[in-house]
Amino acid sequence: MSVRRRWALVEIALDPAEGHEQAGSRPALVVSNEPFNETSGLLTVLPVTSMKELRQPQSWEILLPAAAAGNPLDSIIMPQQMRTVSAMRVRRFFGRLTDPVLRREVASKVFLHLGFENLDDLADEP
Repeated sequence: MSVRRRWALVEIALDPAEGHEQAGSRPALVVSNEPFNETSGLLTVLPVTSMKELRQPQSWEILLPAAAAGNPLDSIIMPQQMRTVSAMRVRRFFGRLTDPVLRREVASKVFLHLGFENLDDLADEP
């Protein structure tokens, strides 16, 4: 049986990065589906940043409270920084996001970021 990686919070090495991309070794939430994870050697992740400065998440971001999914600090999940990376970039496992409300919020914000919140409108796009 394989390890389930979807909804895992992992430490991932994101360097090299360019421009405004998240960089360094940081937590990231795996959101890609298991068949993709198992066969591709890749993971689609949402980088997570700690809330060092006191700020509220932007409307497109998700608050990840301390201890949720094993993260040590209140943090922000950043769907706008979504990346597909090699599974070899994973450095360690923190935990799993099990809260169904937070999972739904993550999925909703990913759809919002991609402009897929209303699938019926896609056929009418220019």
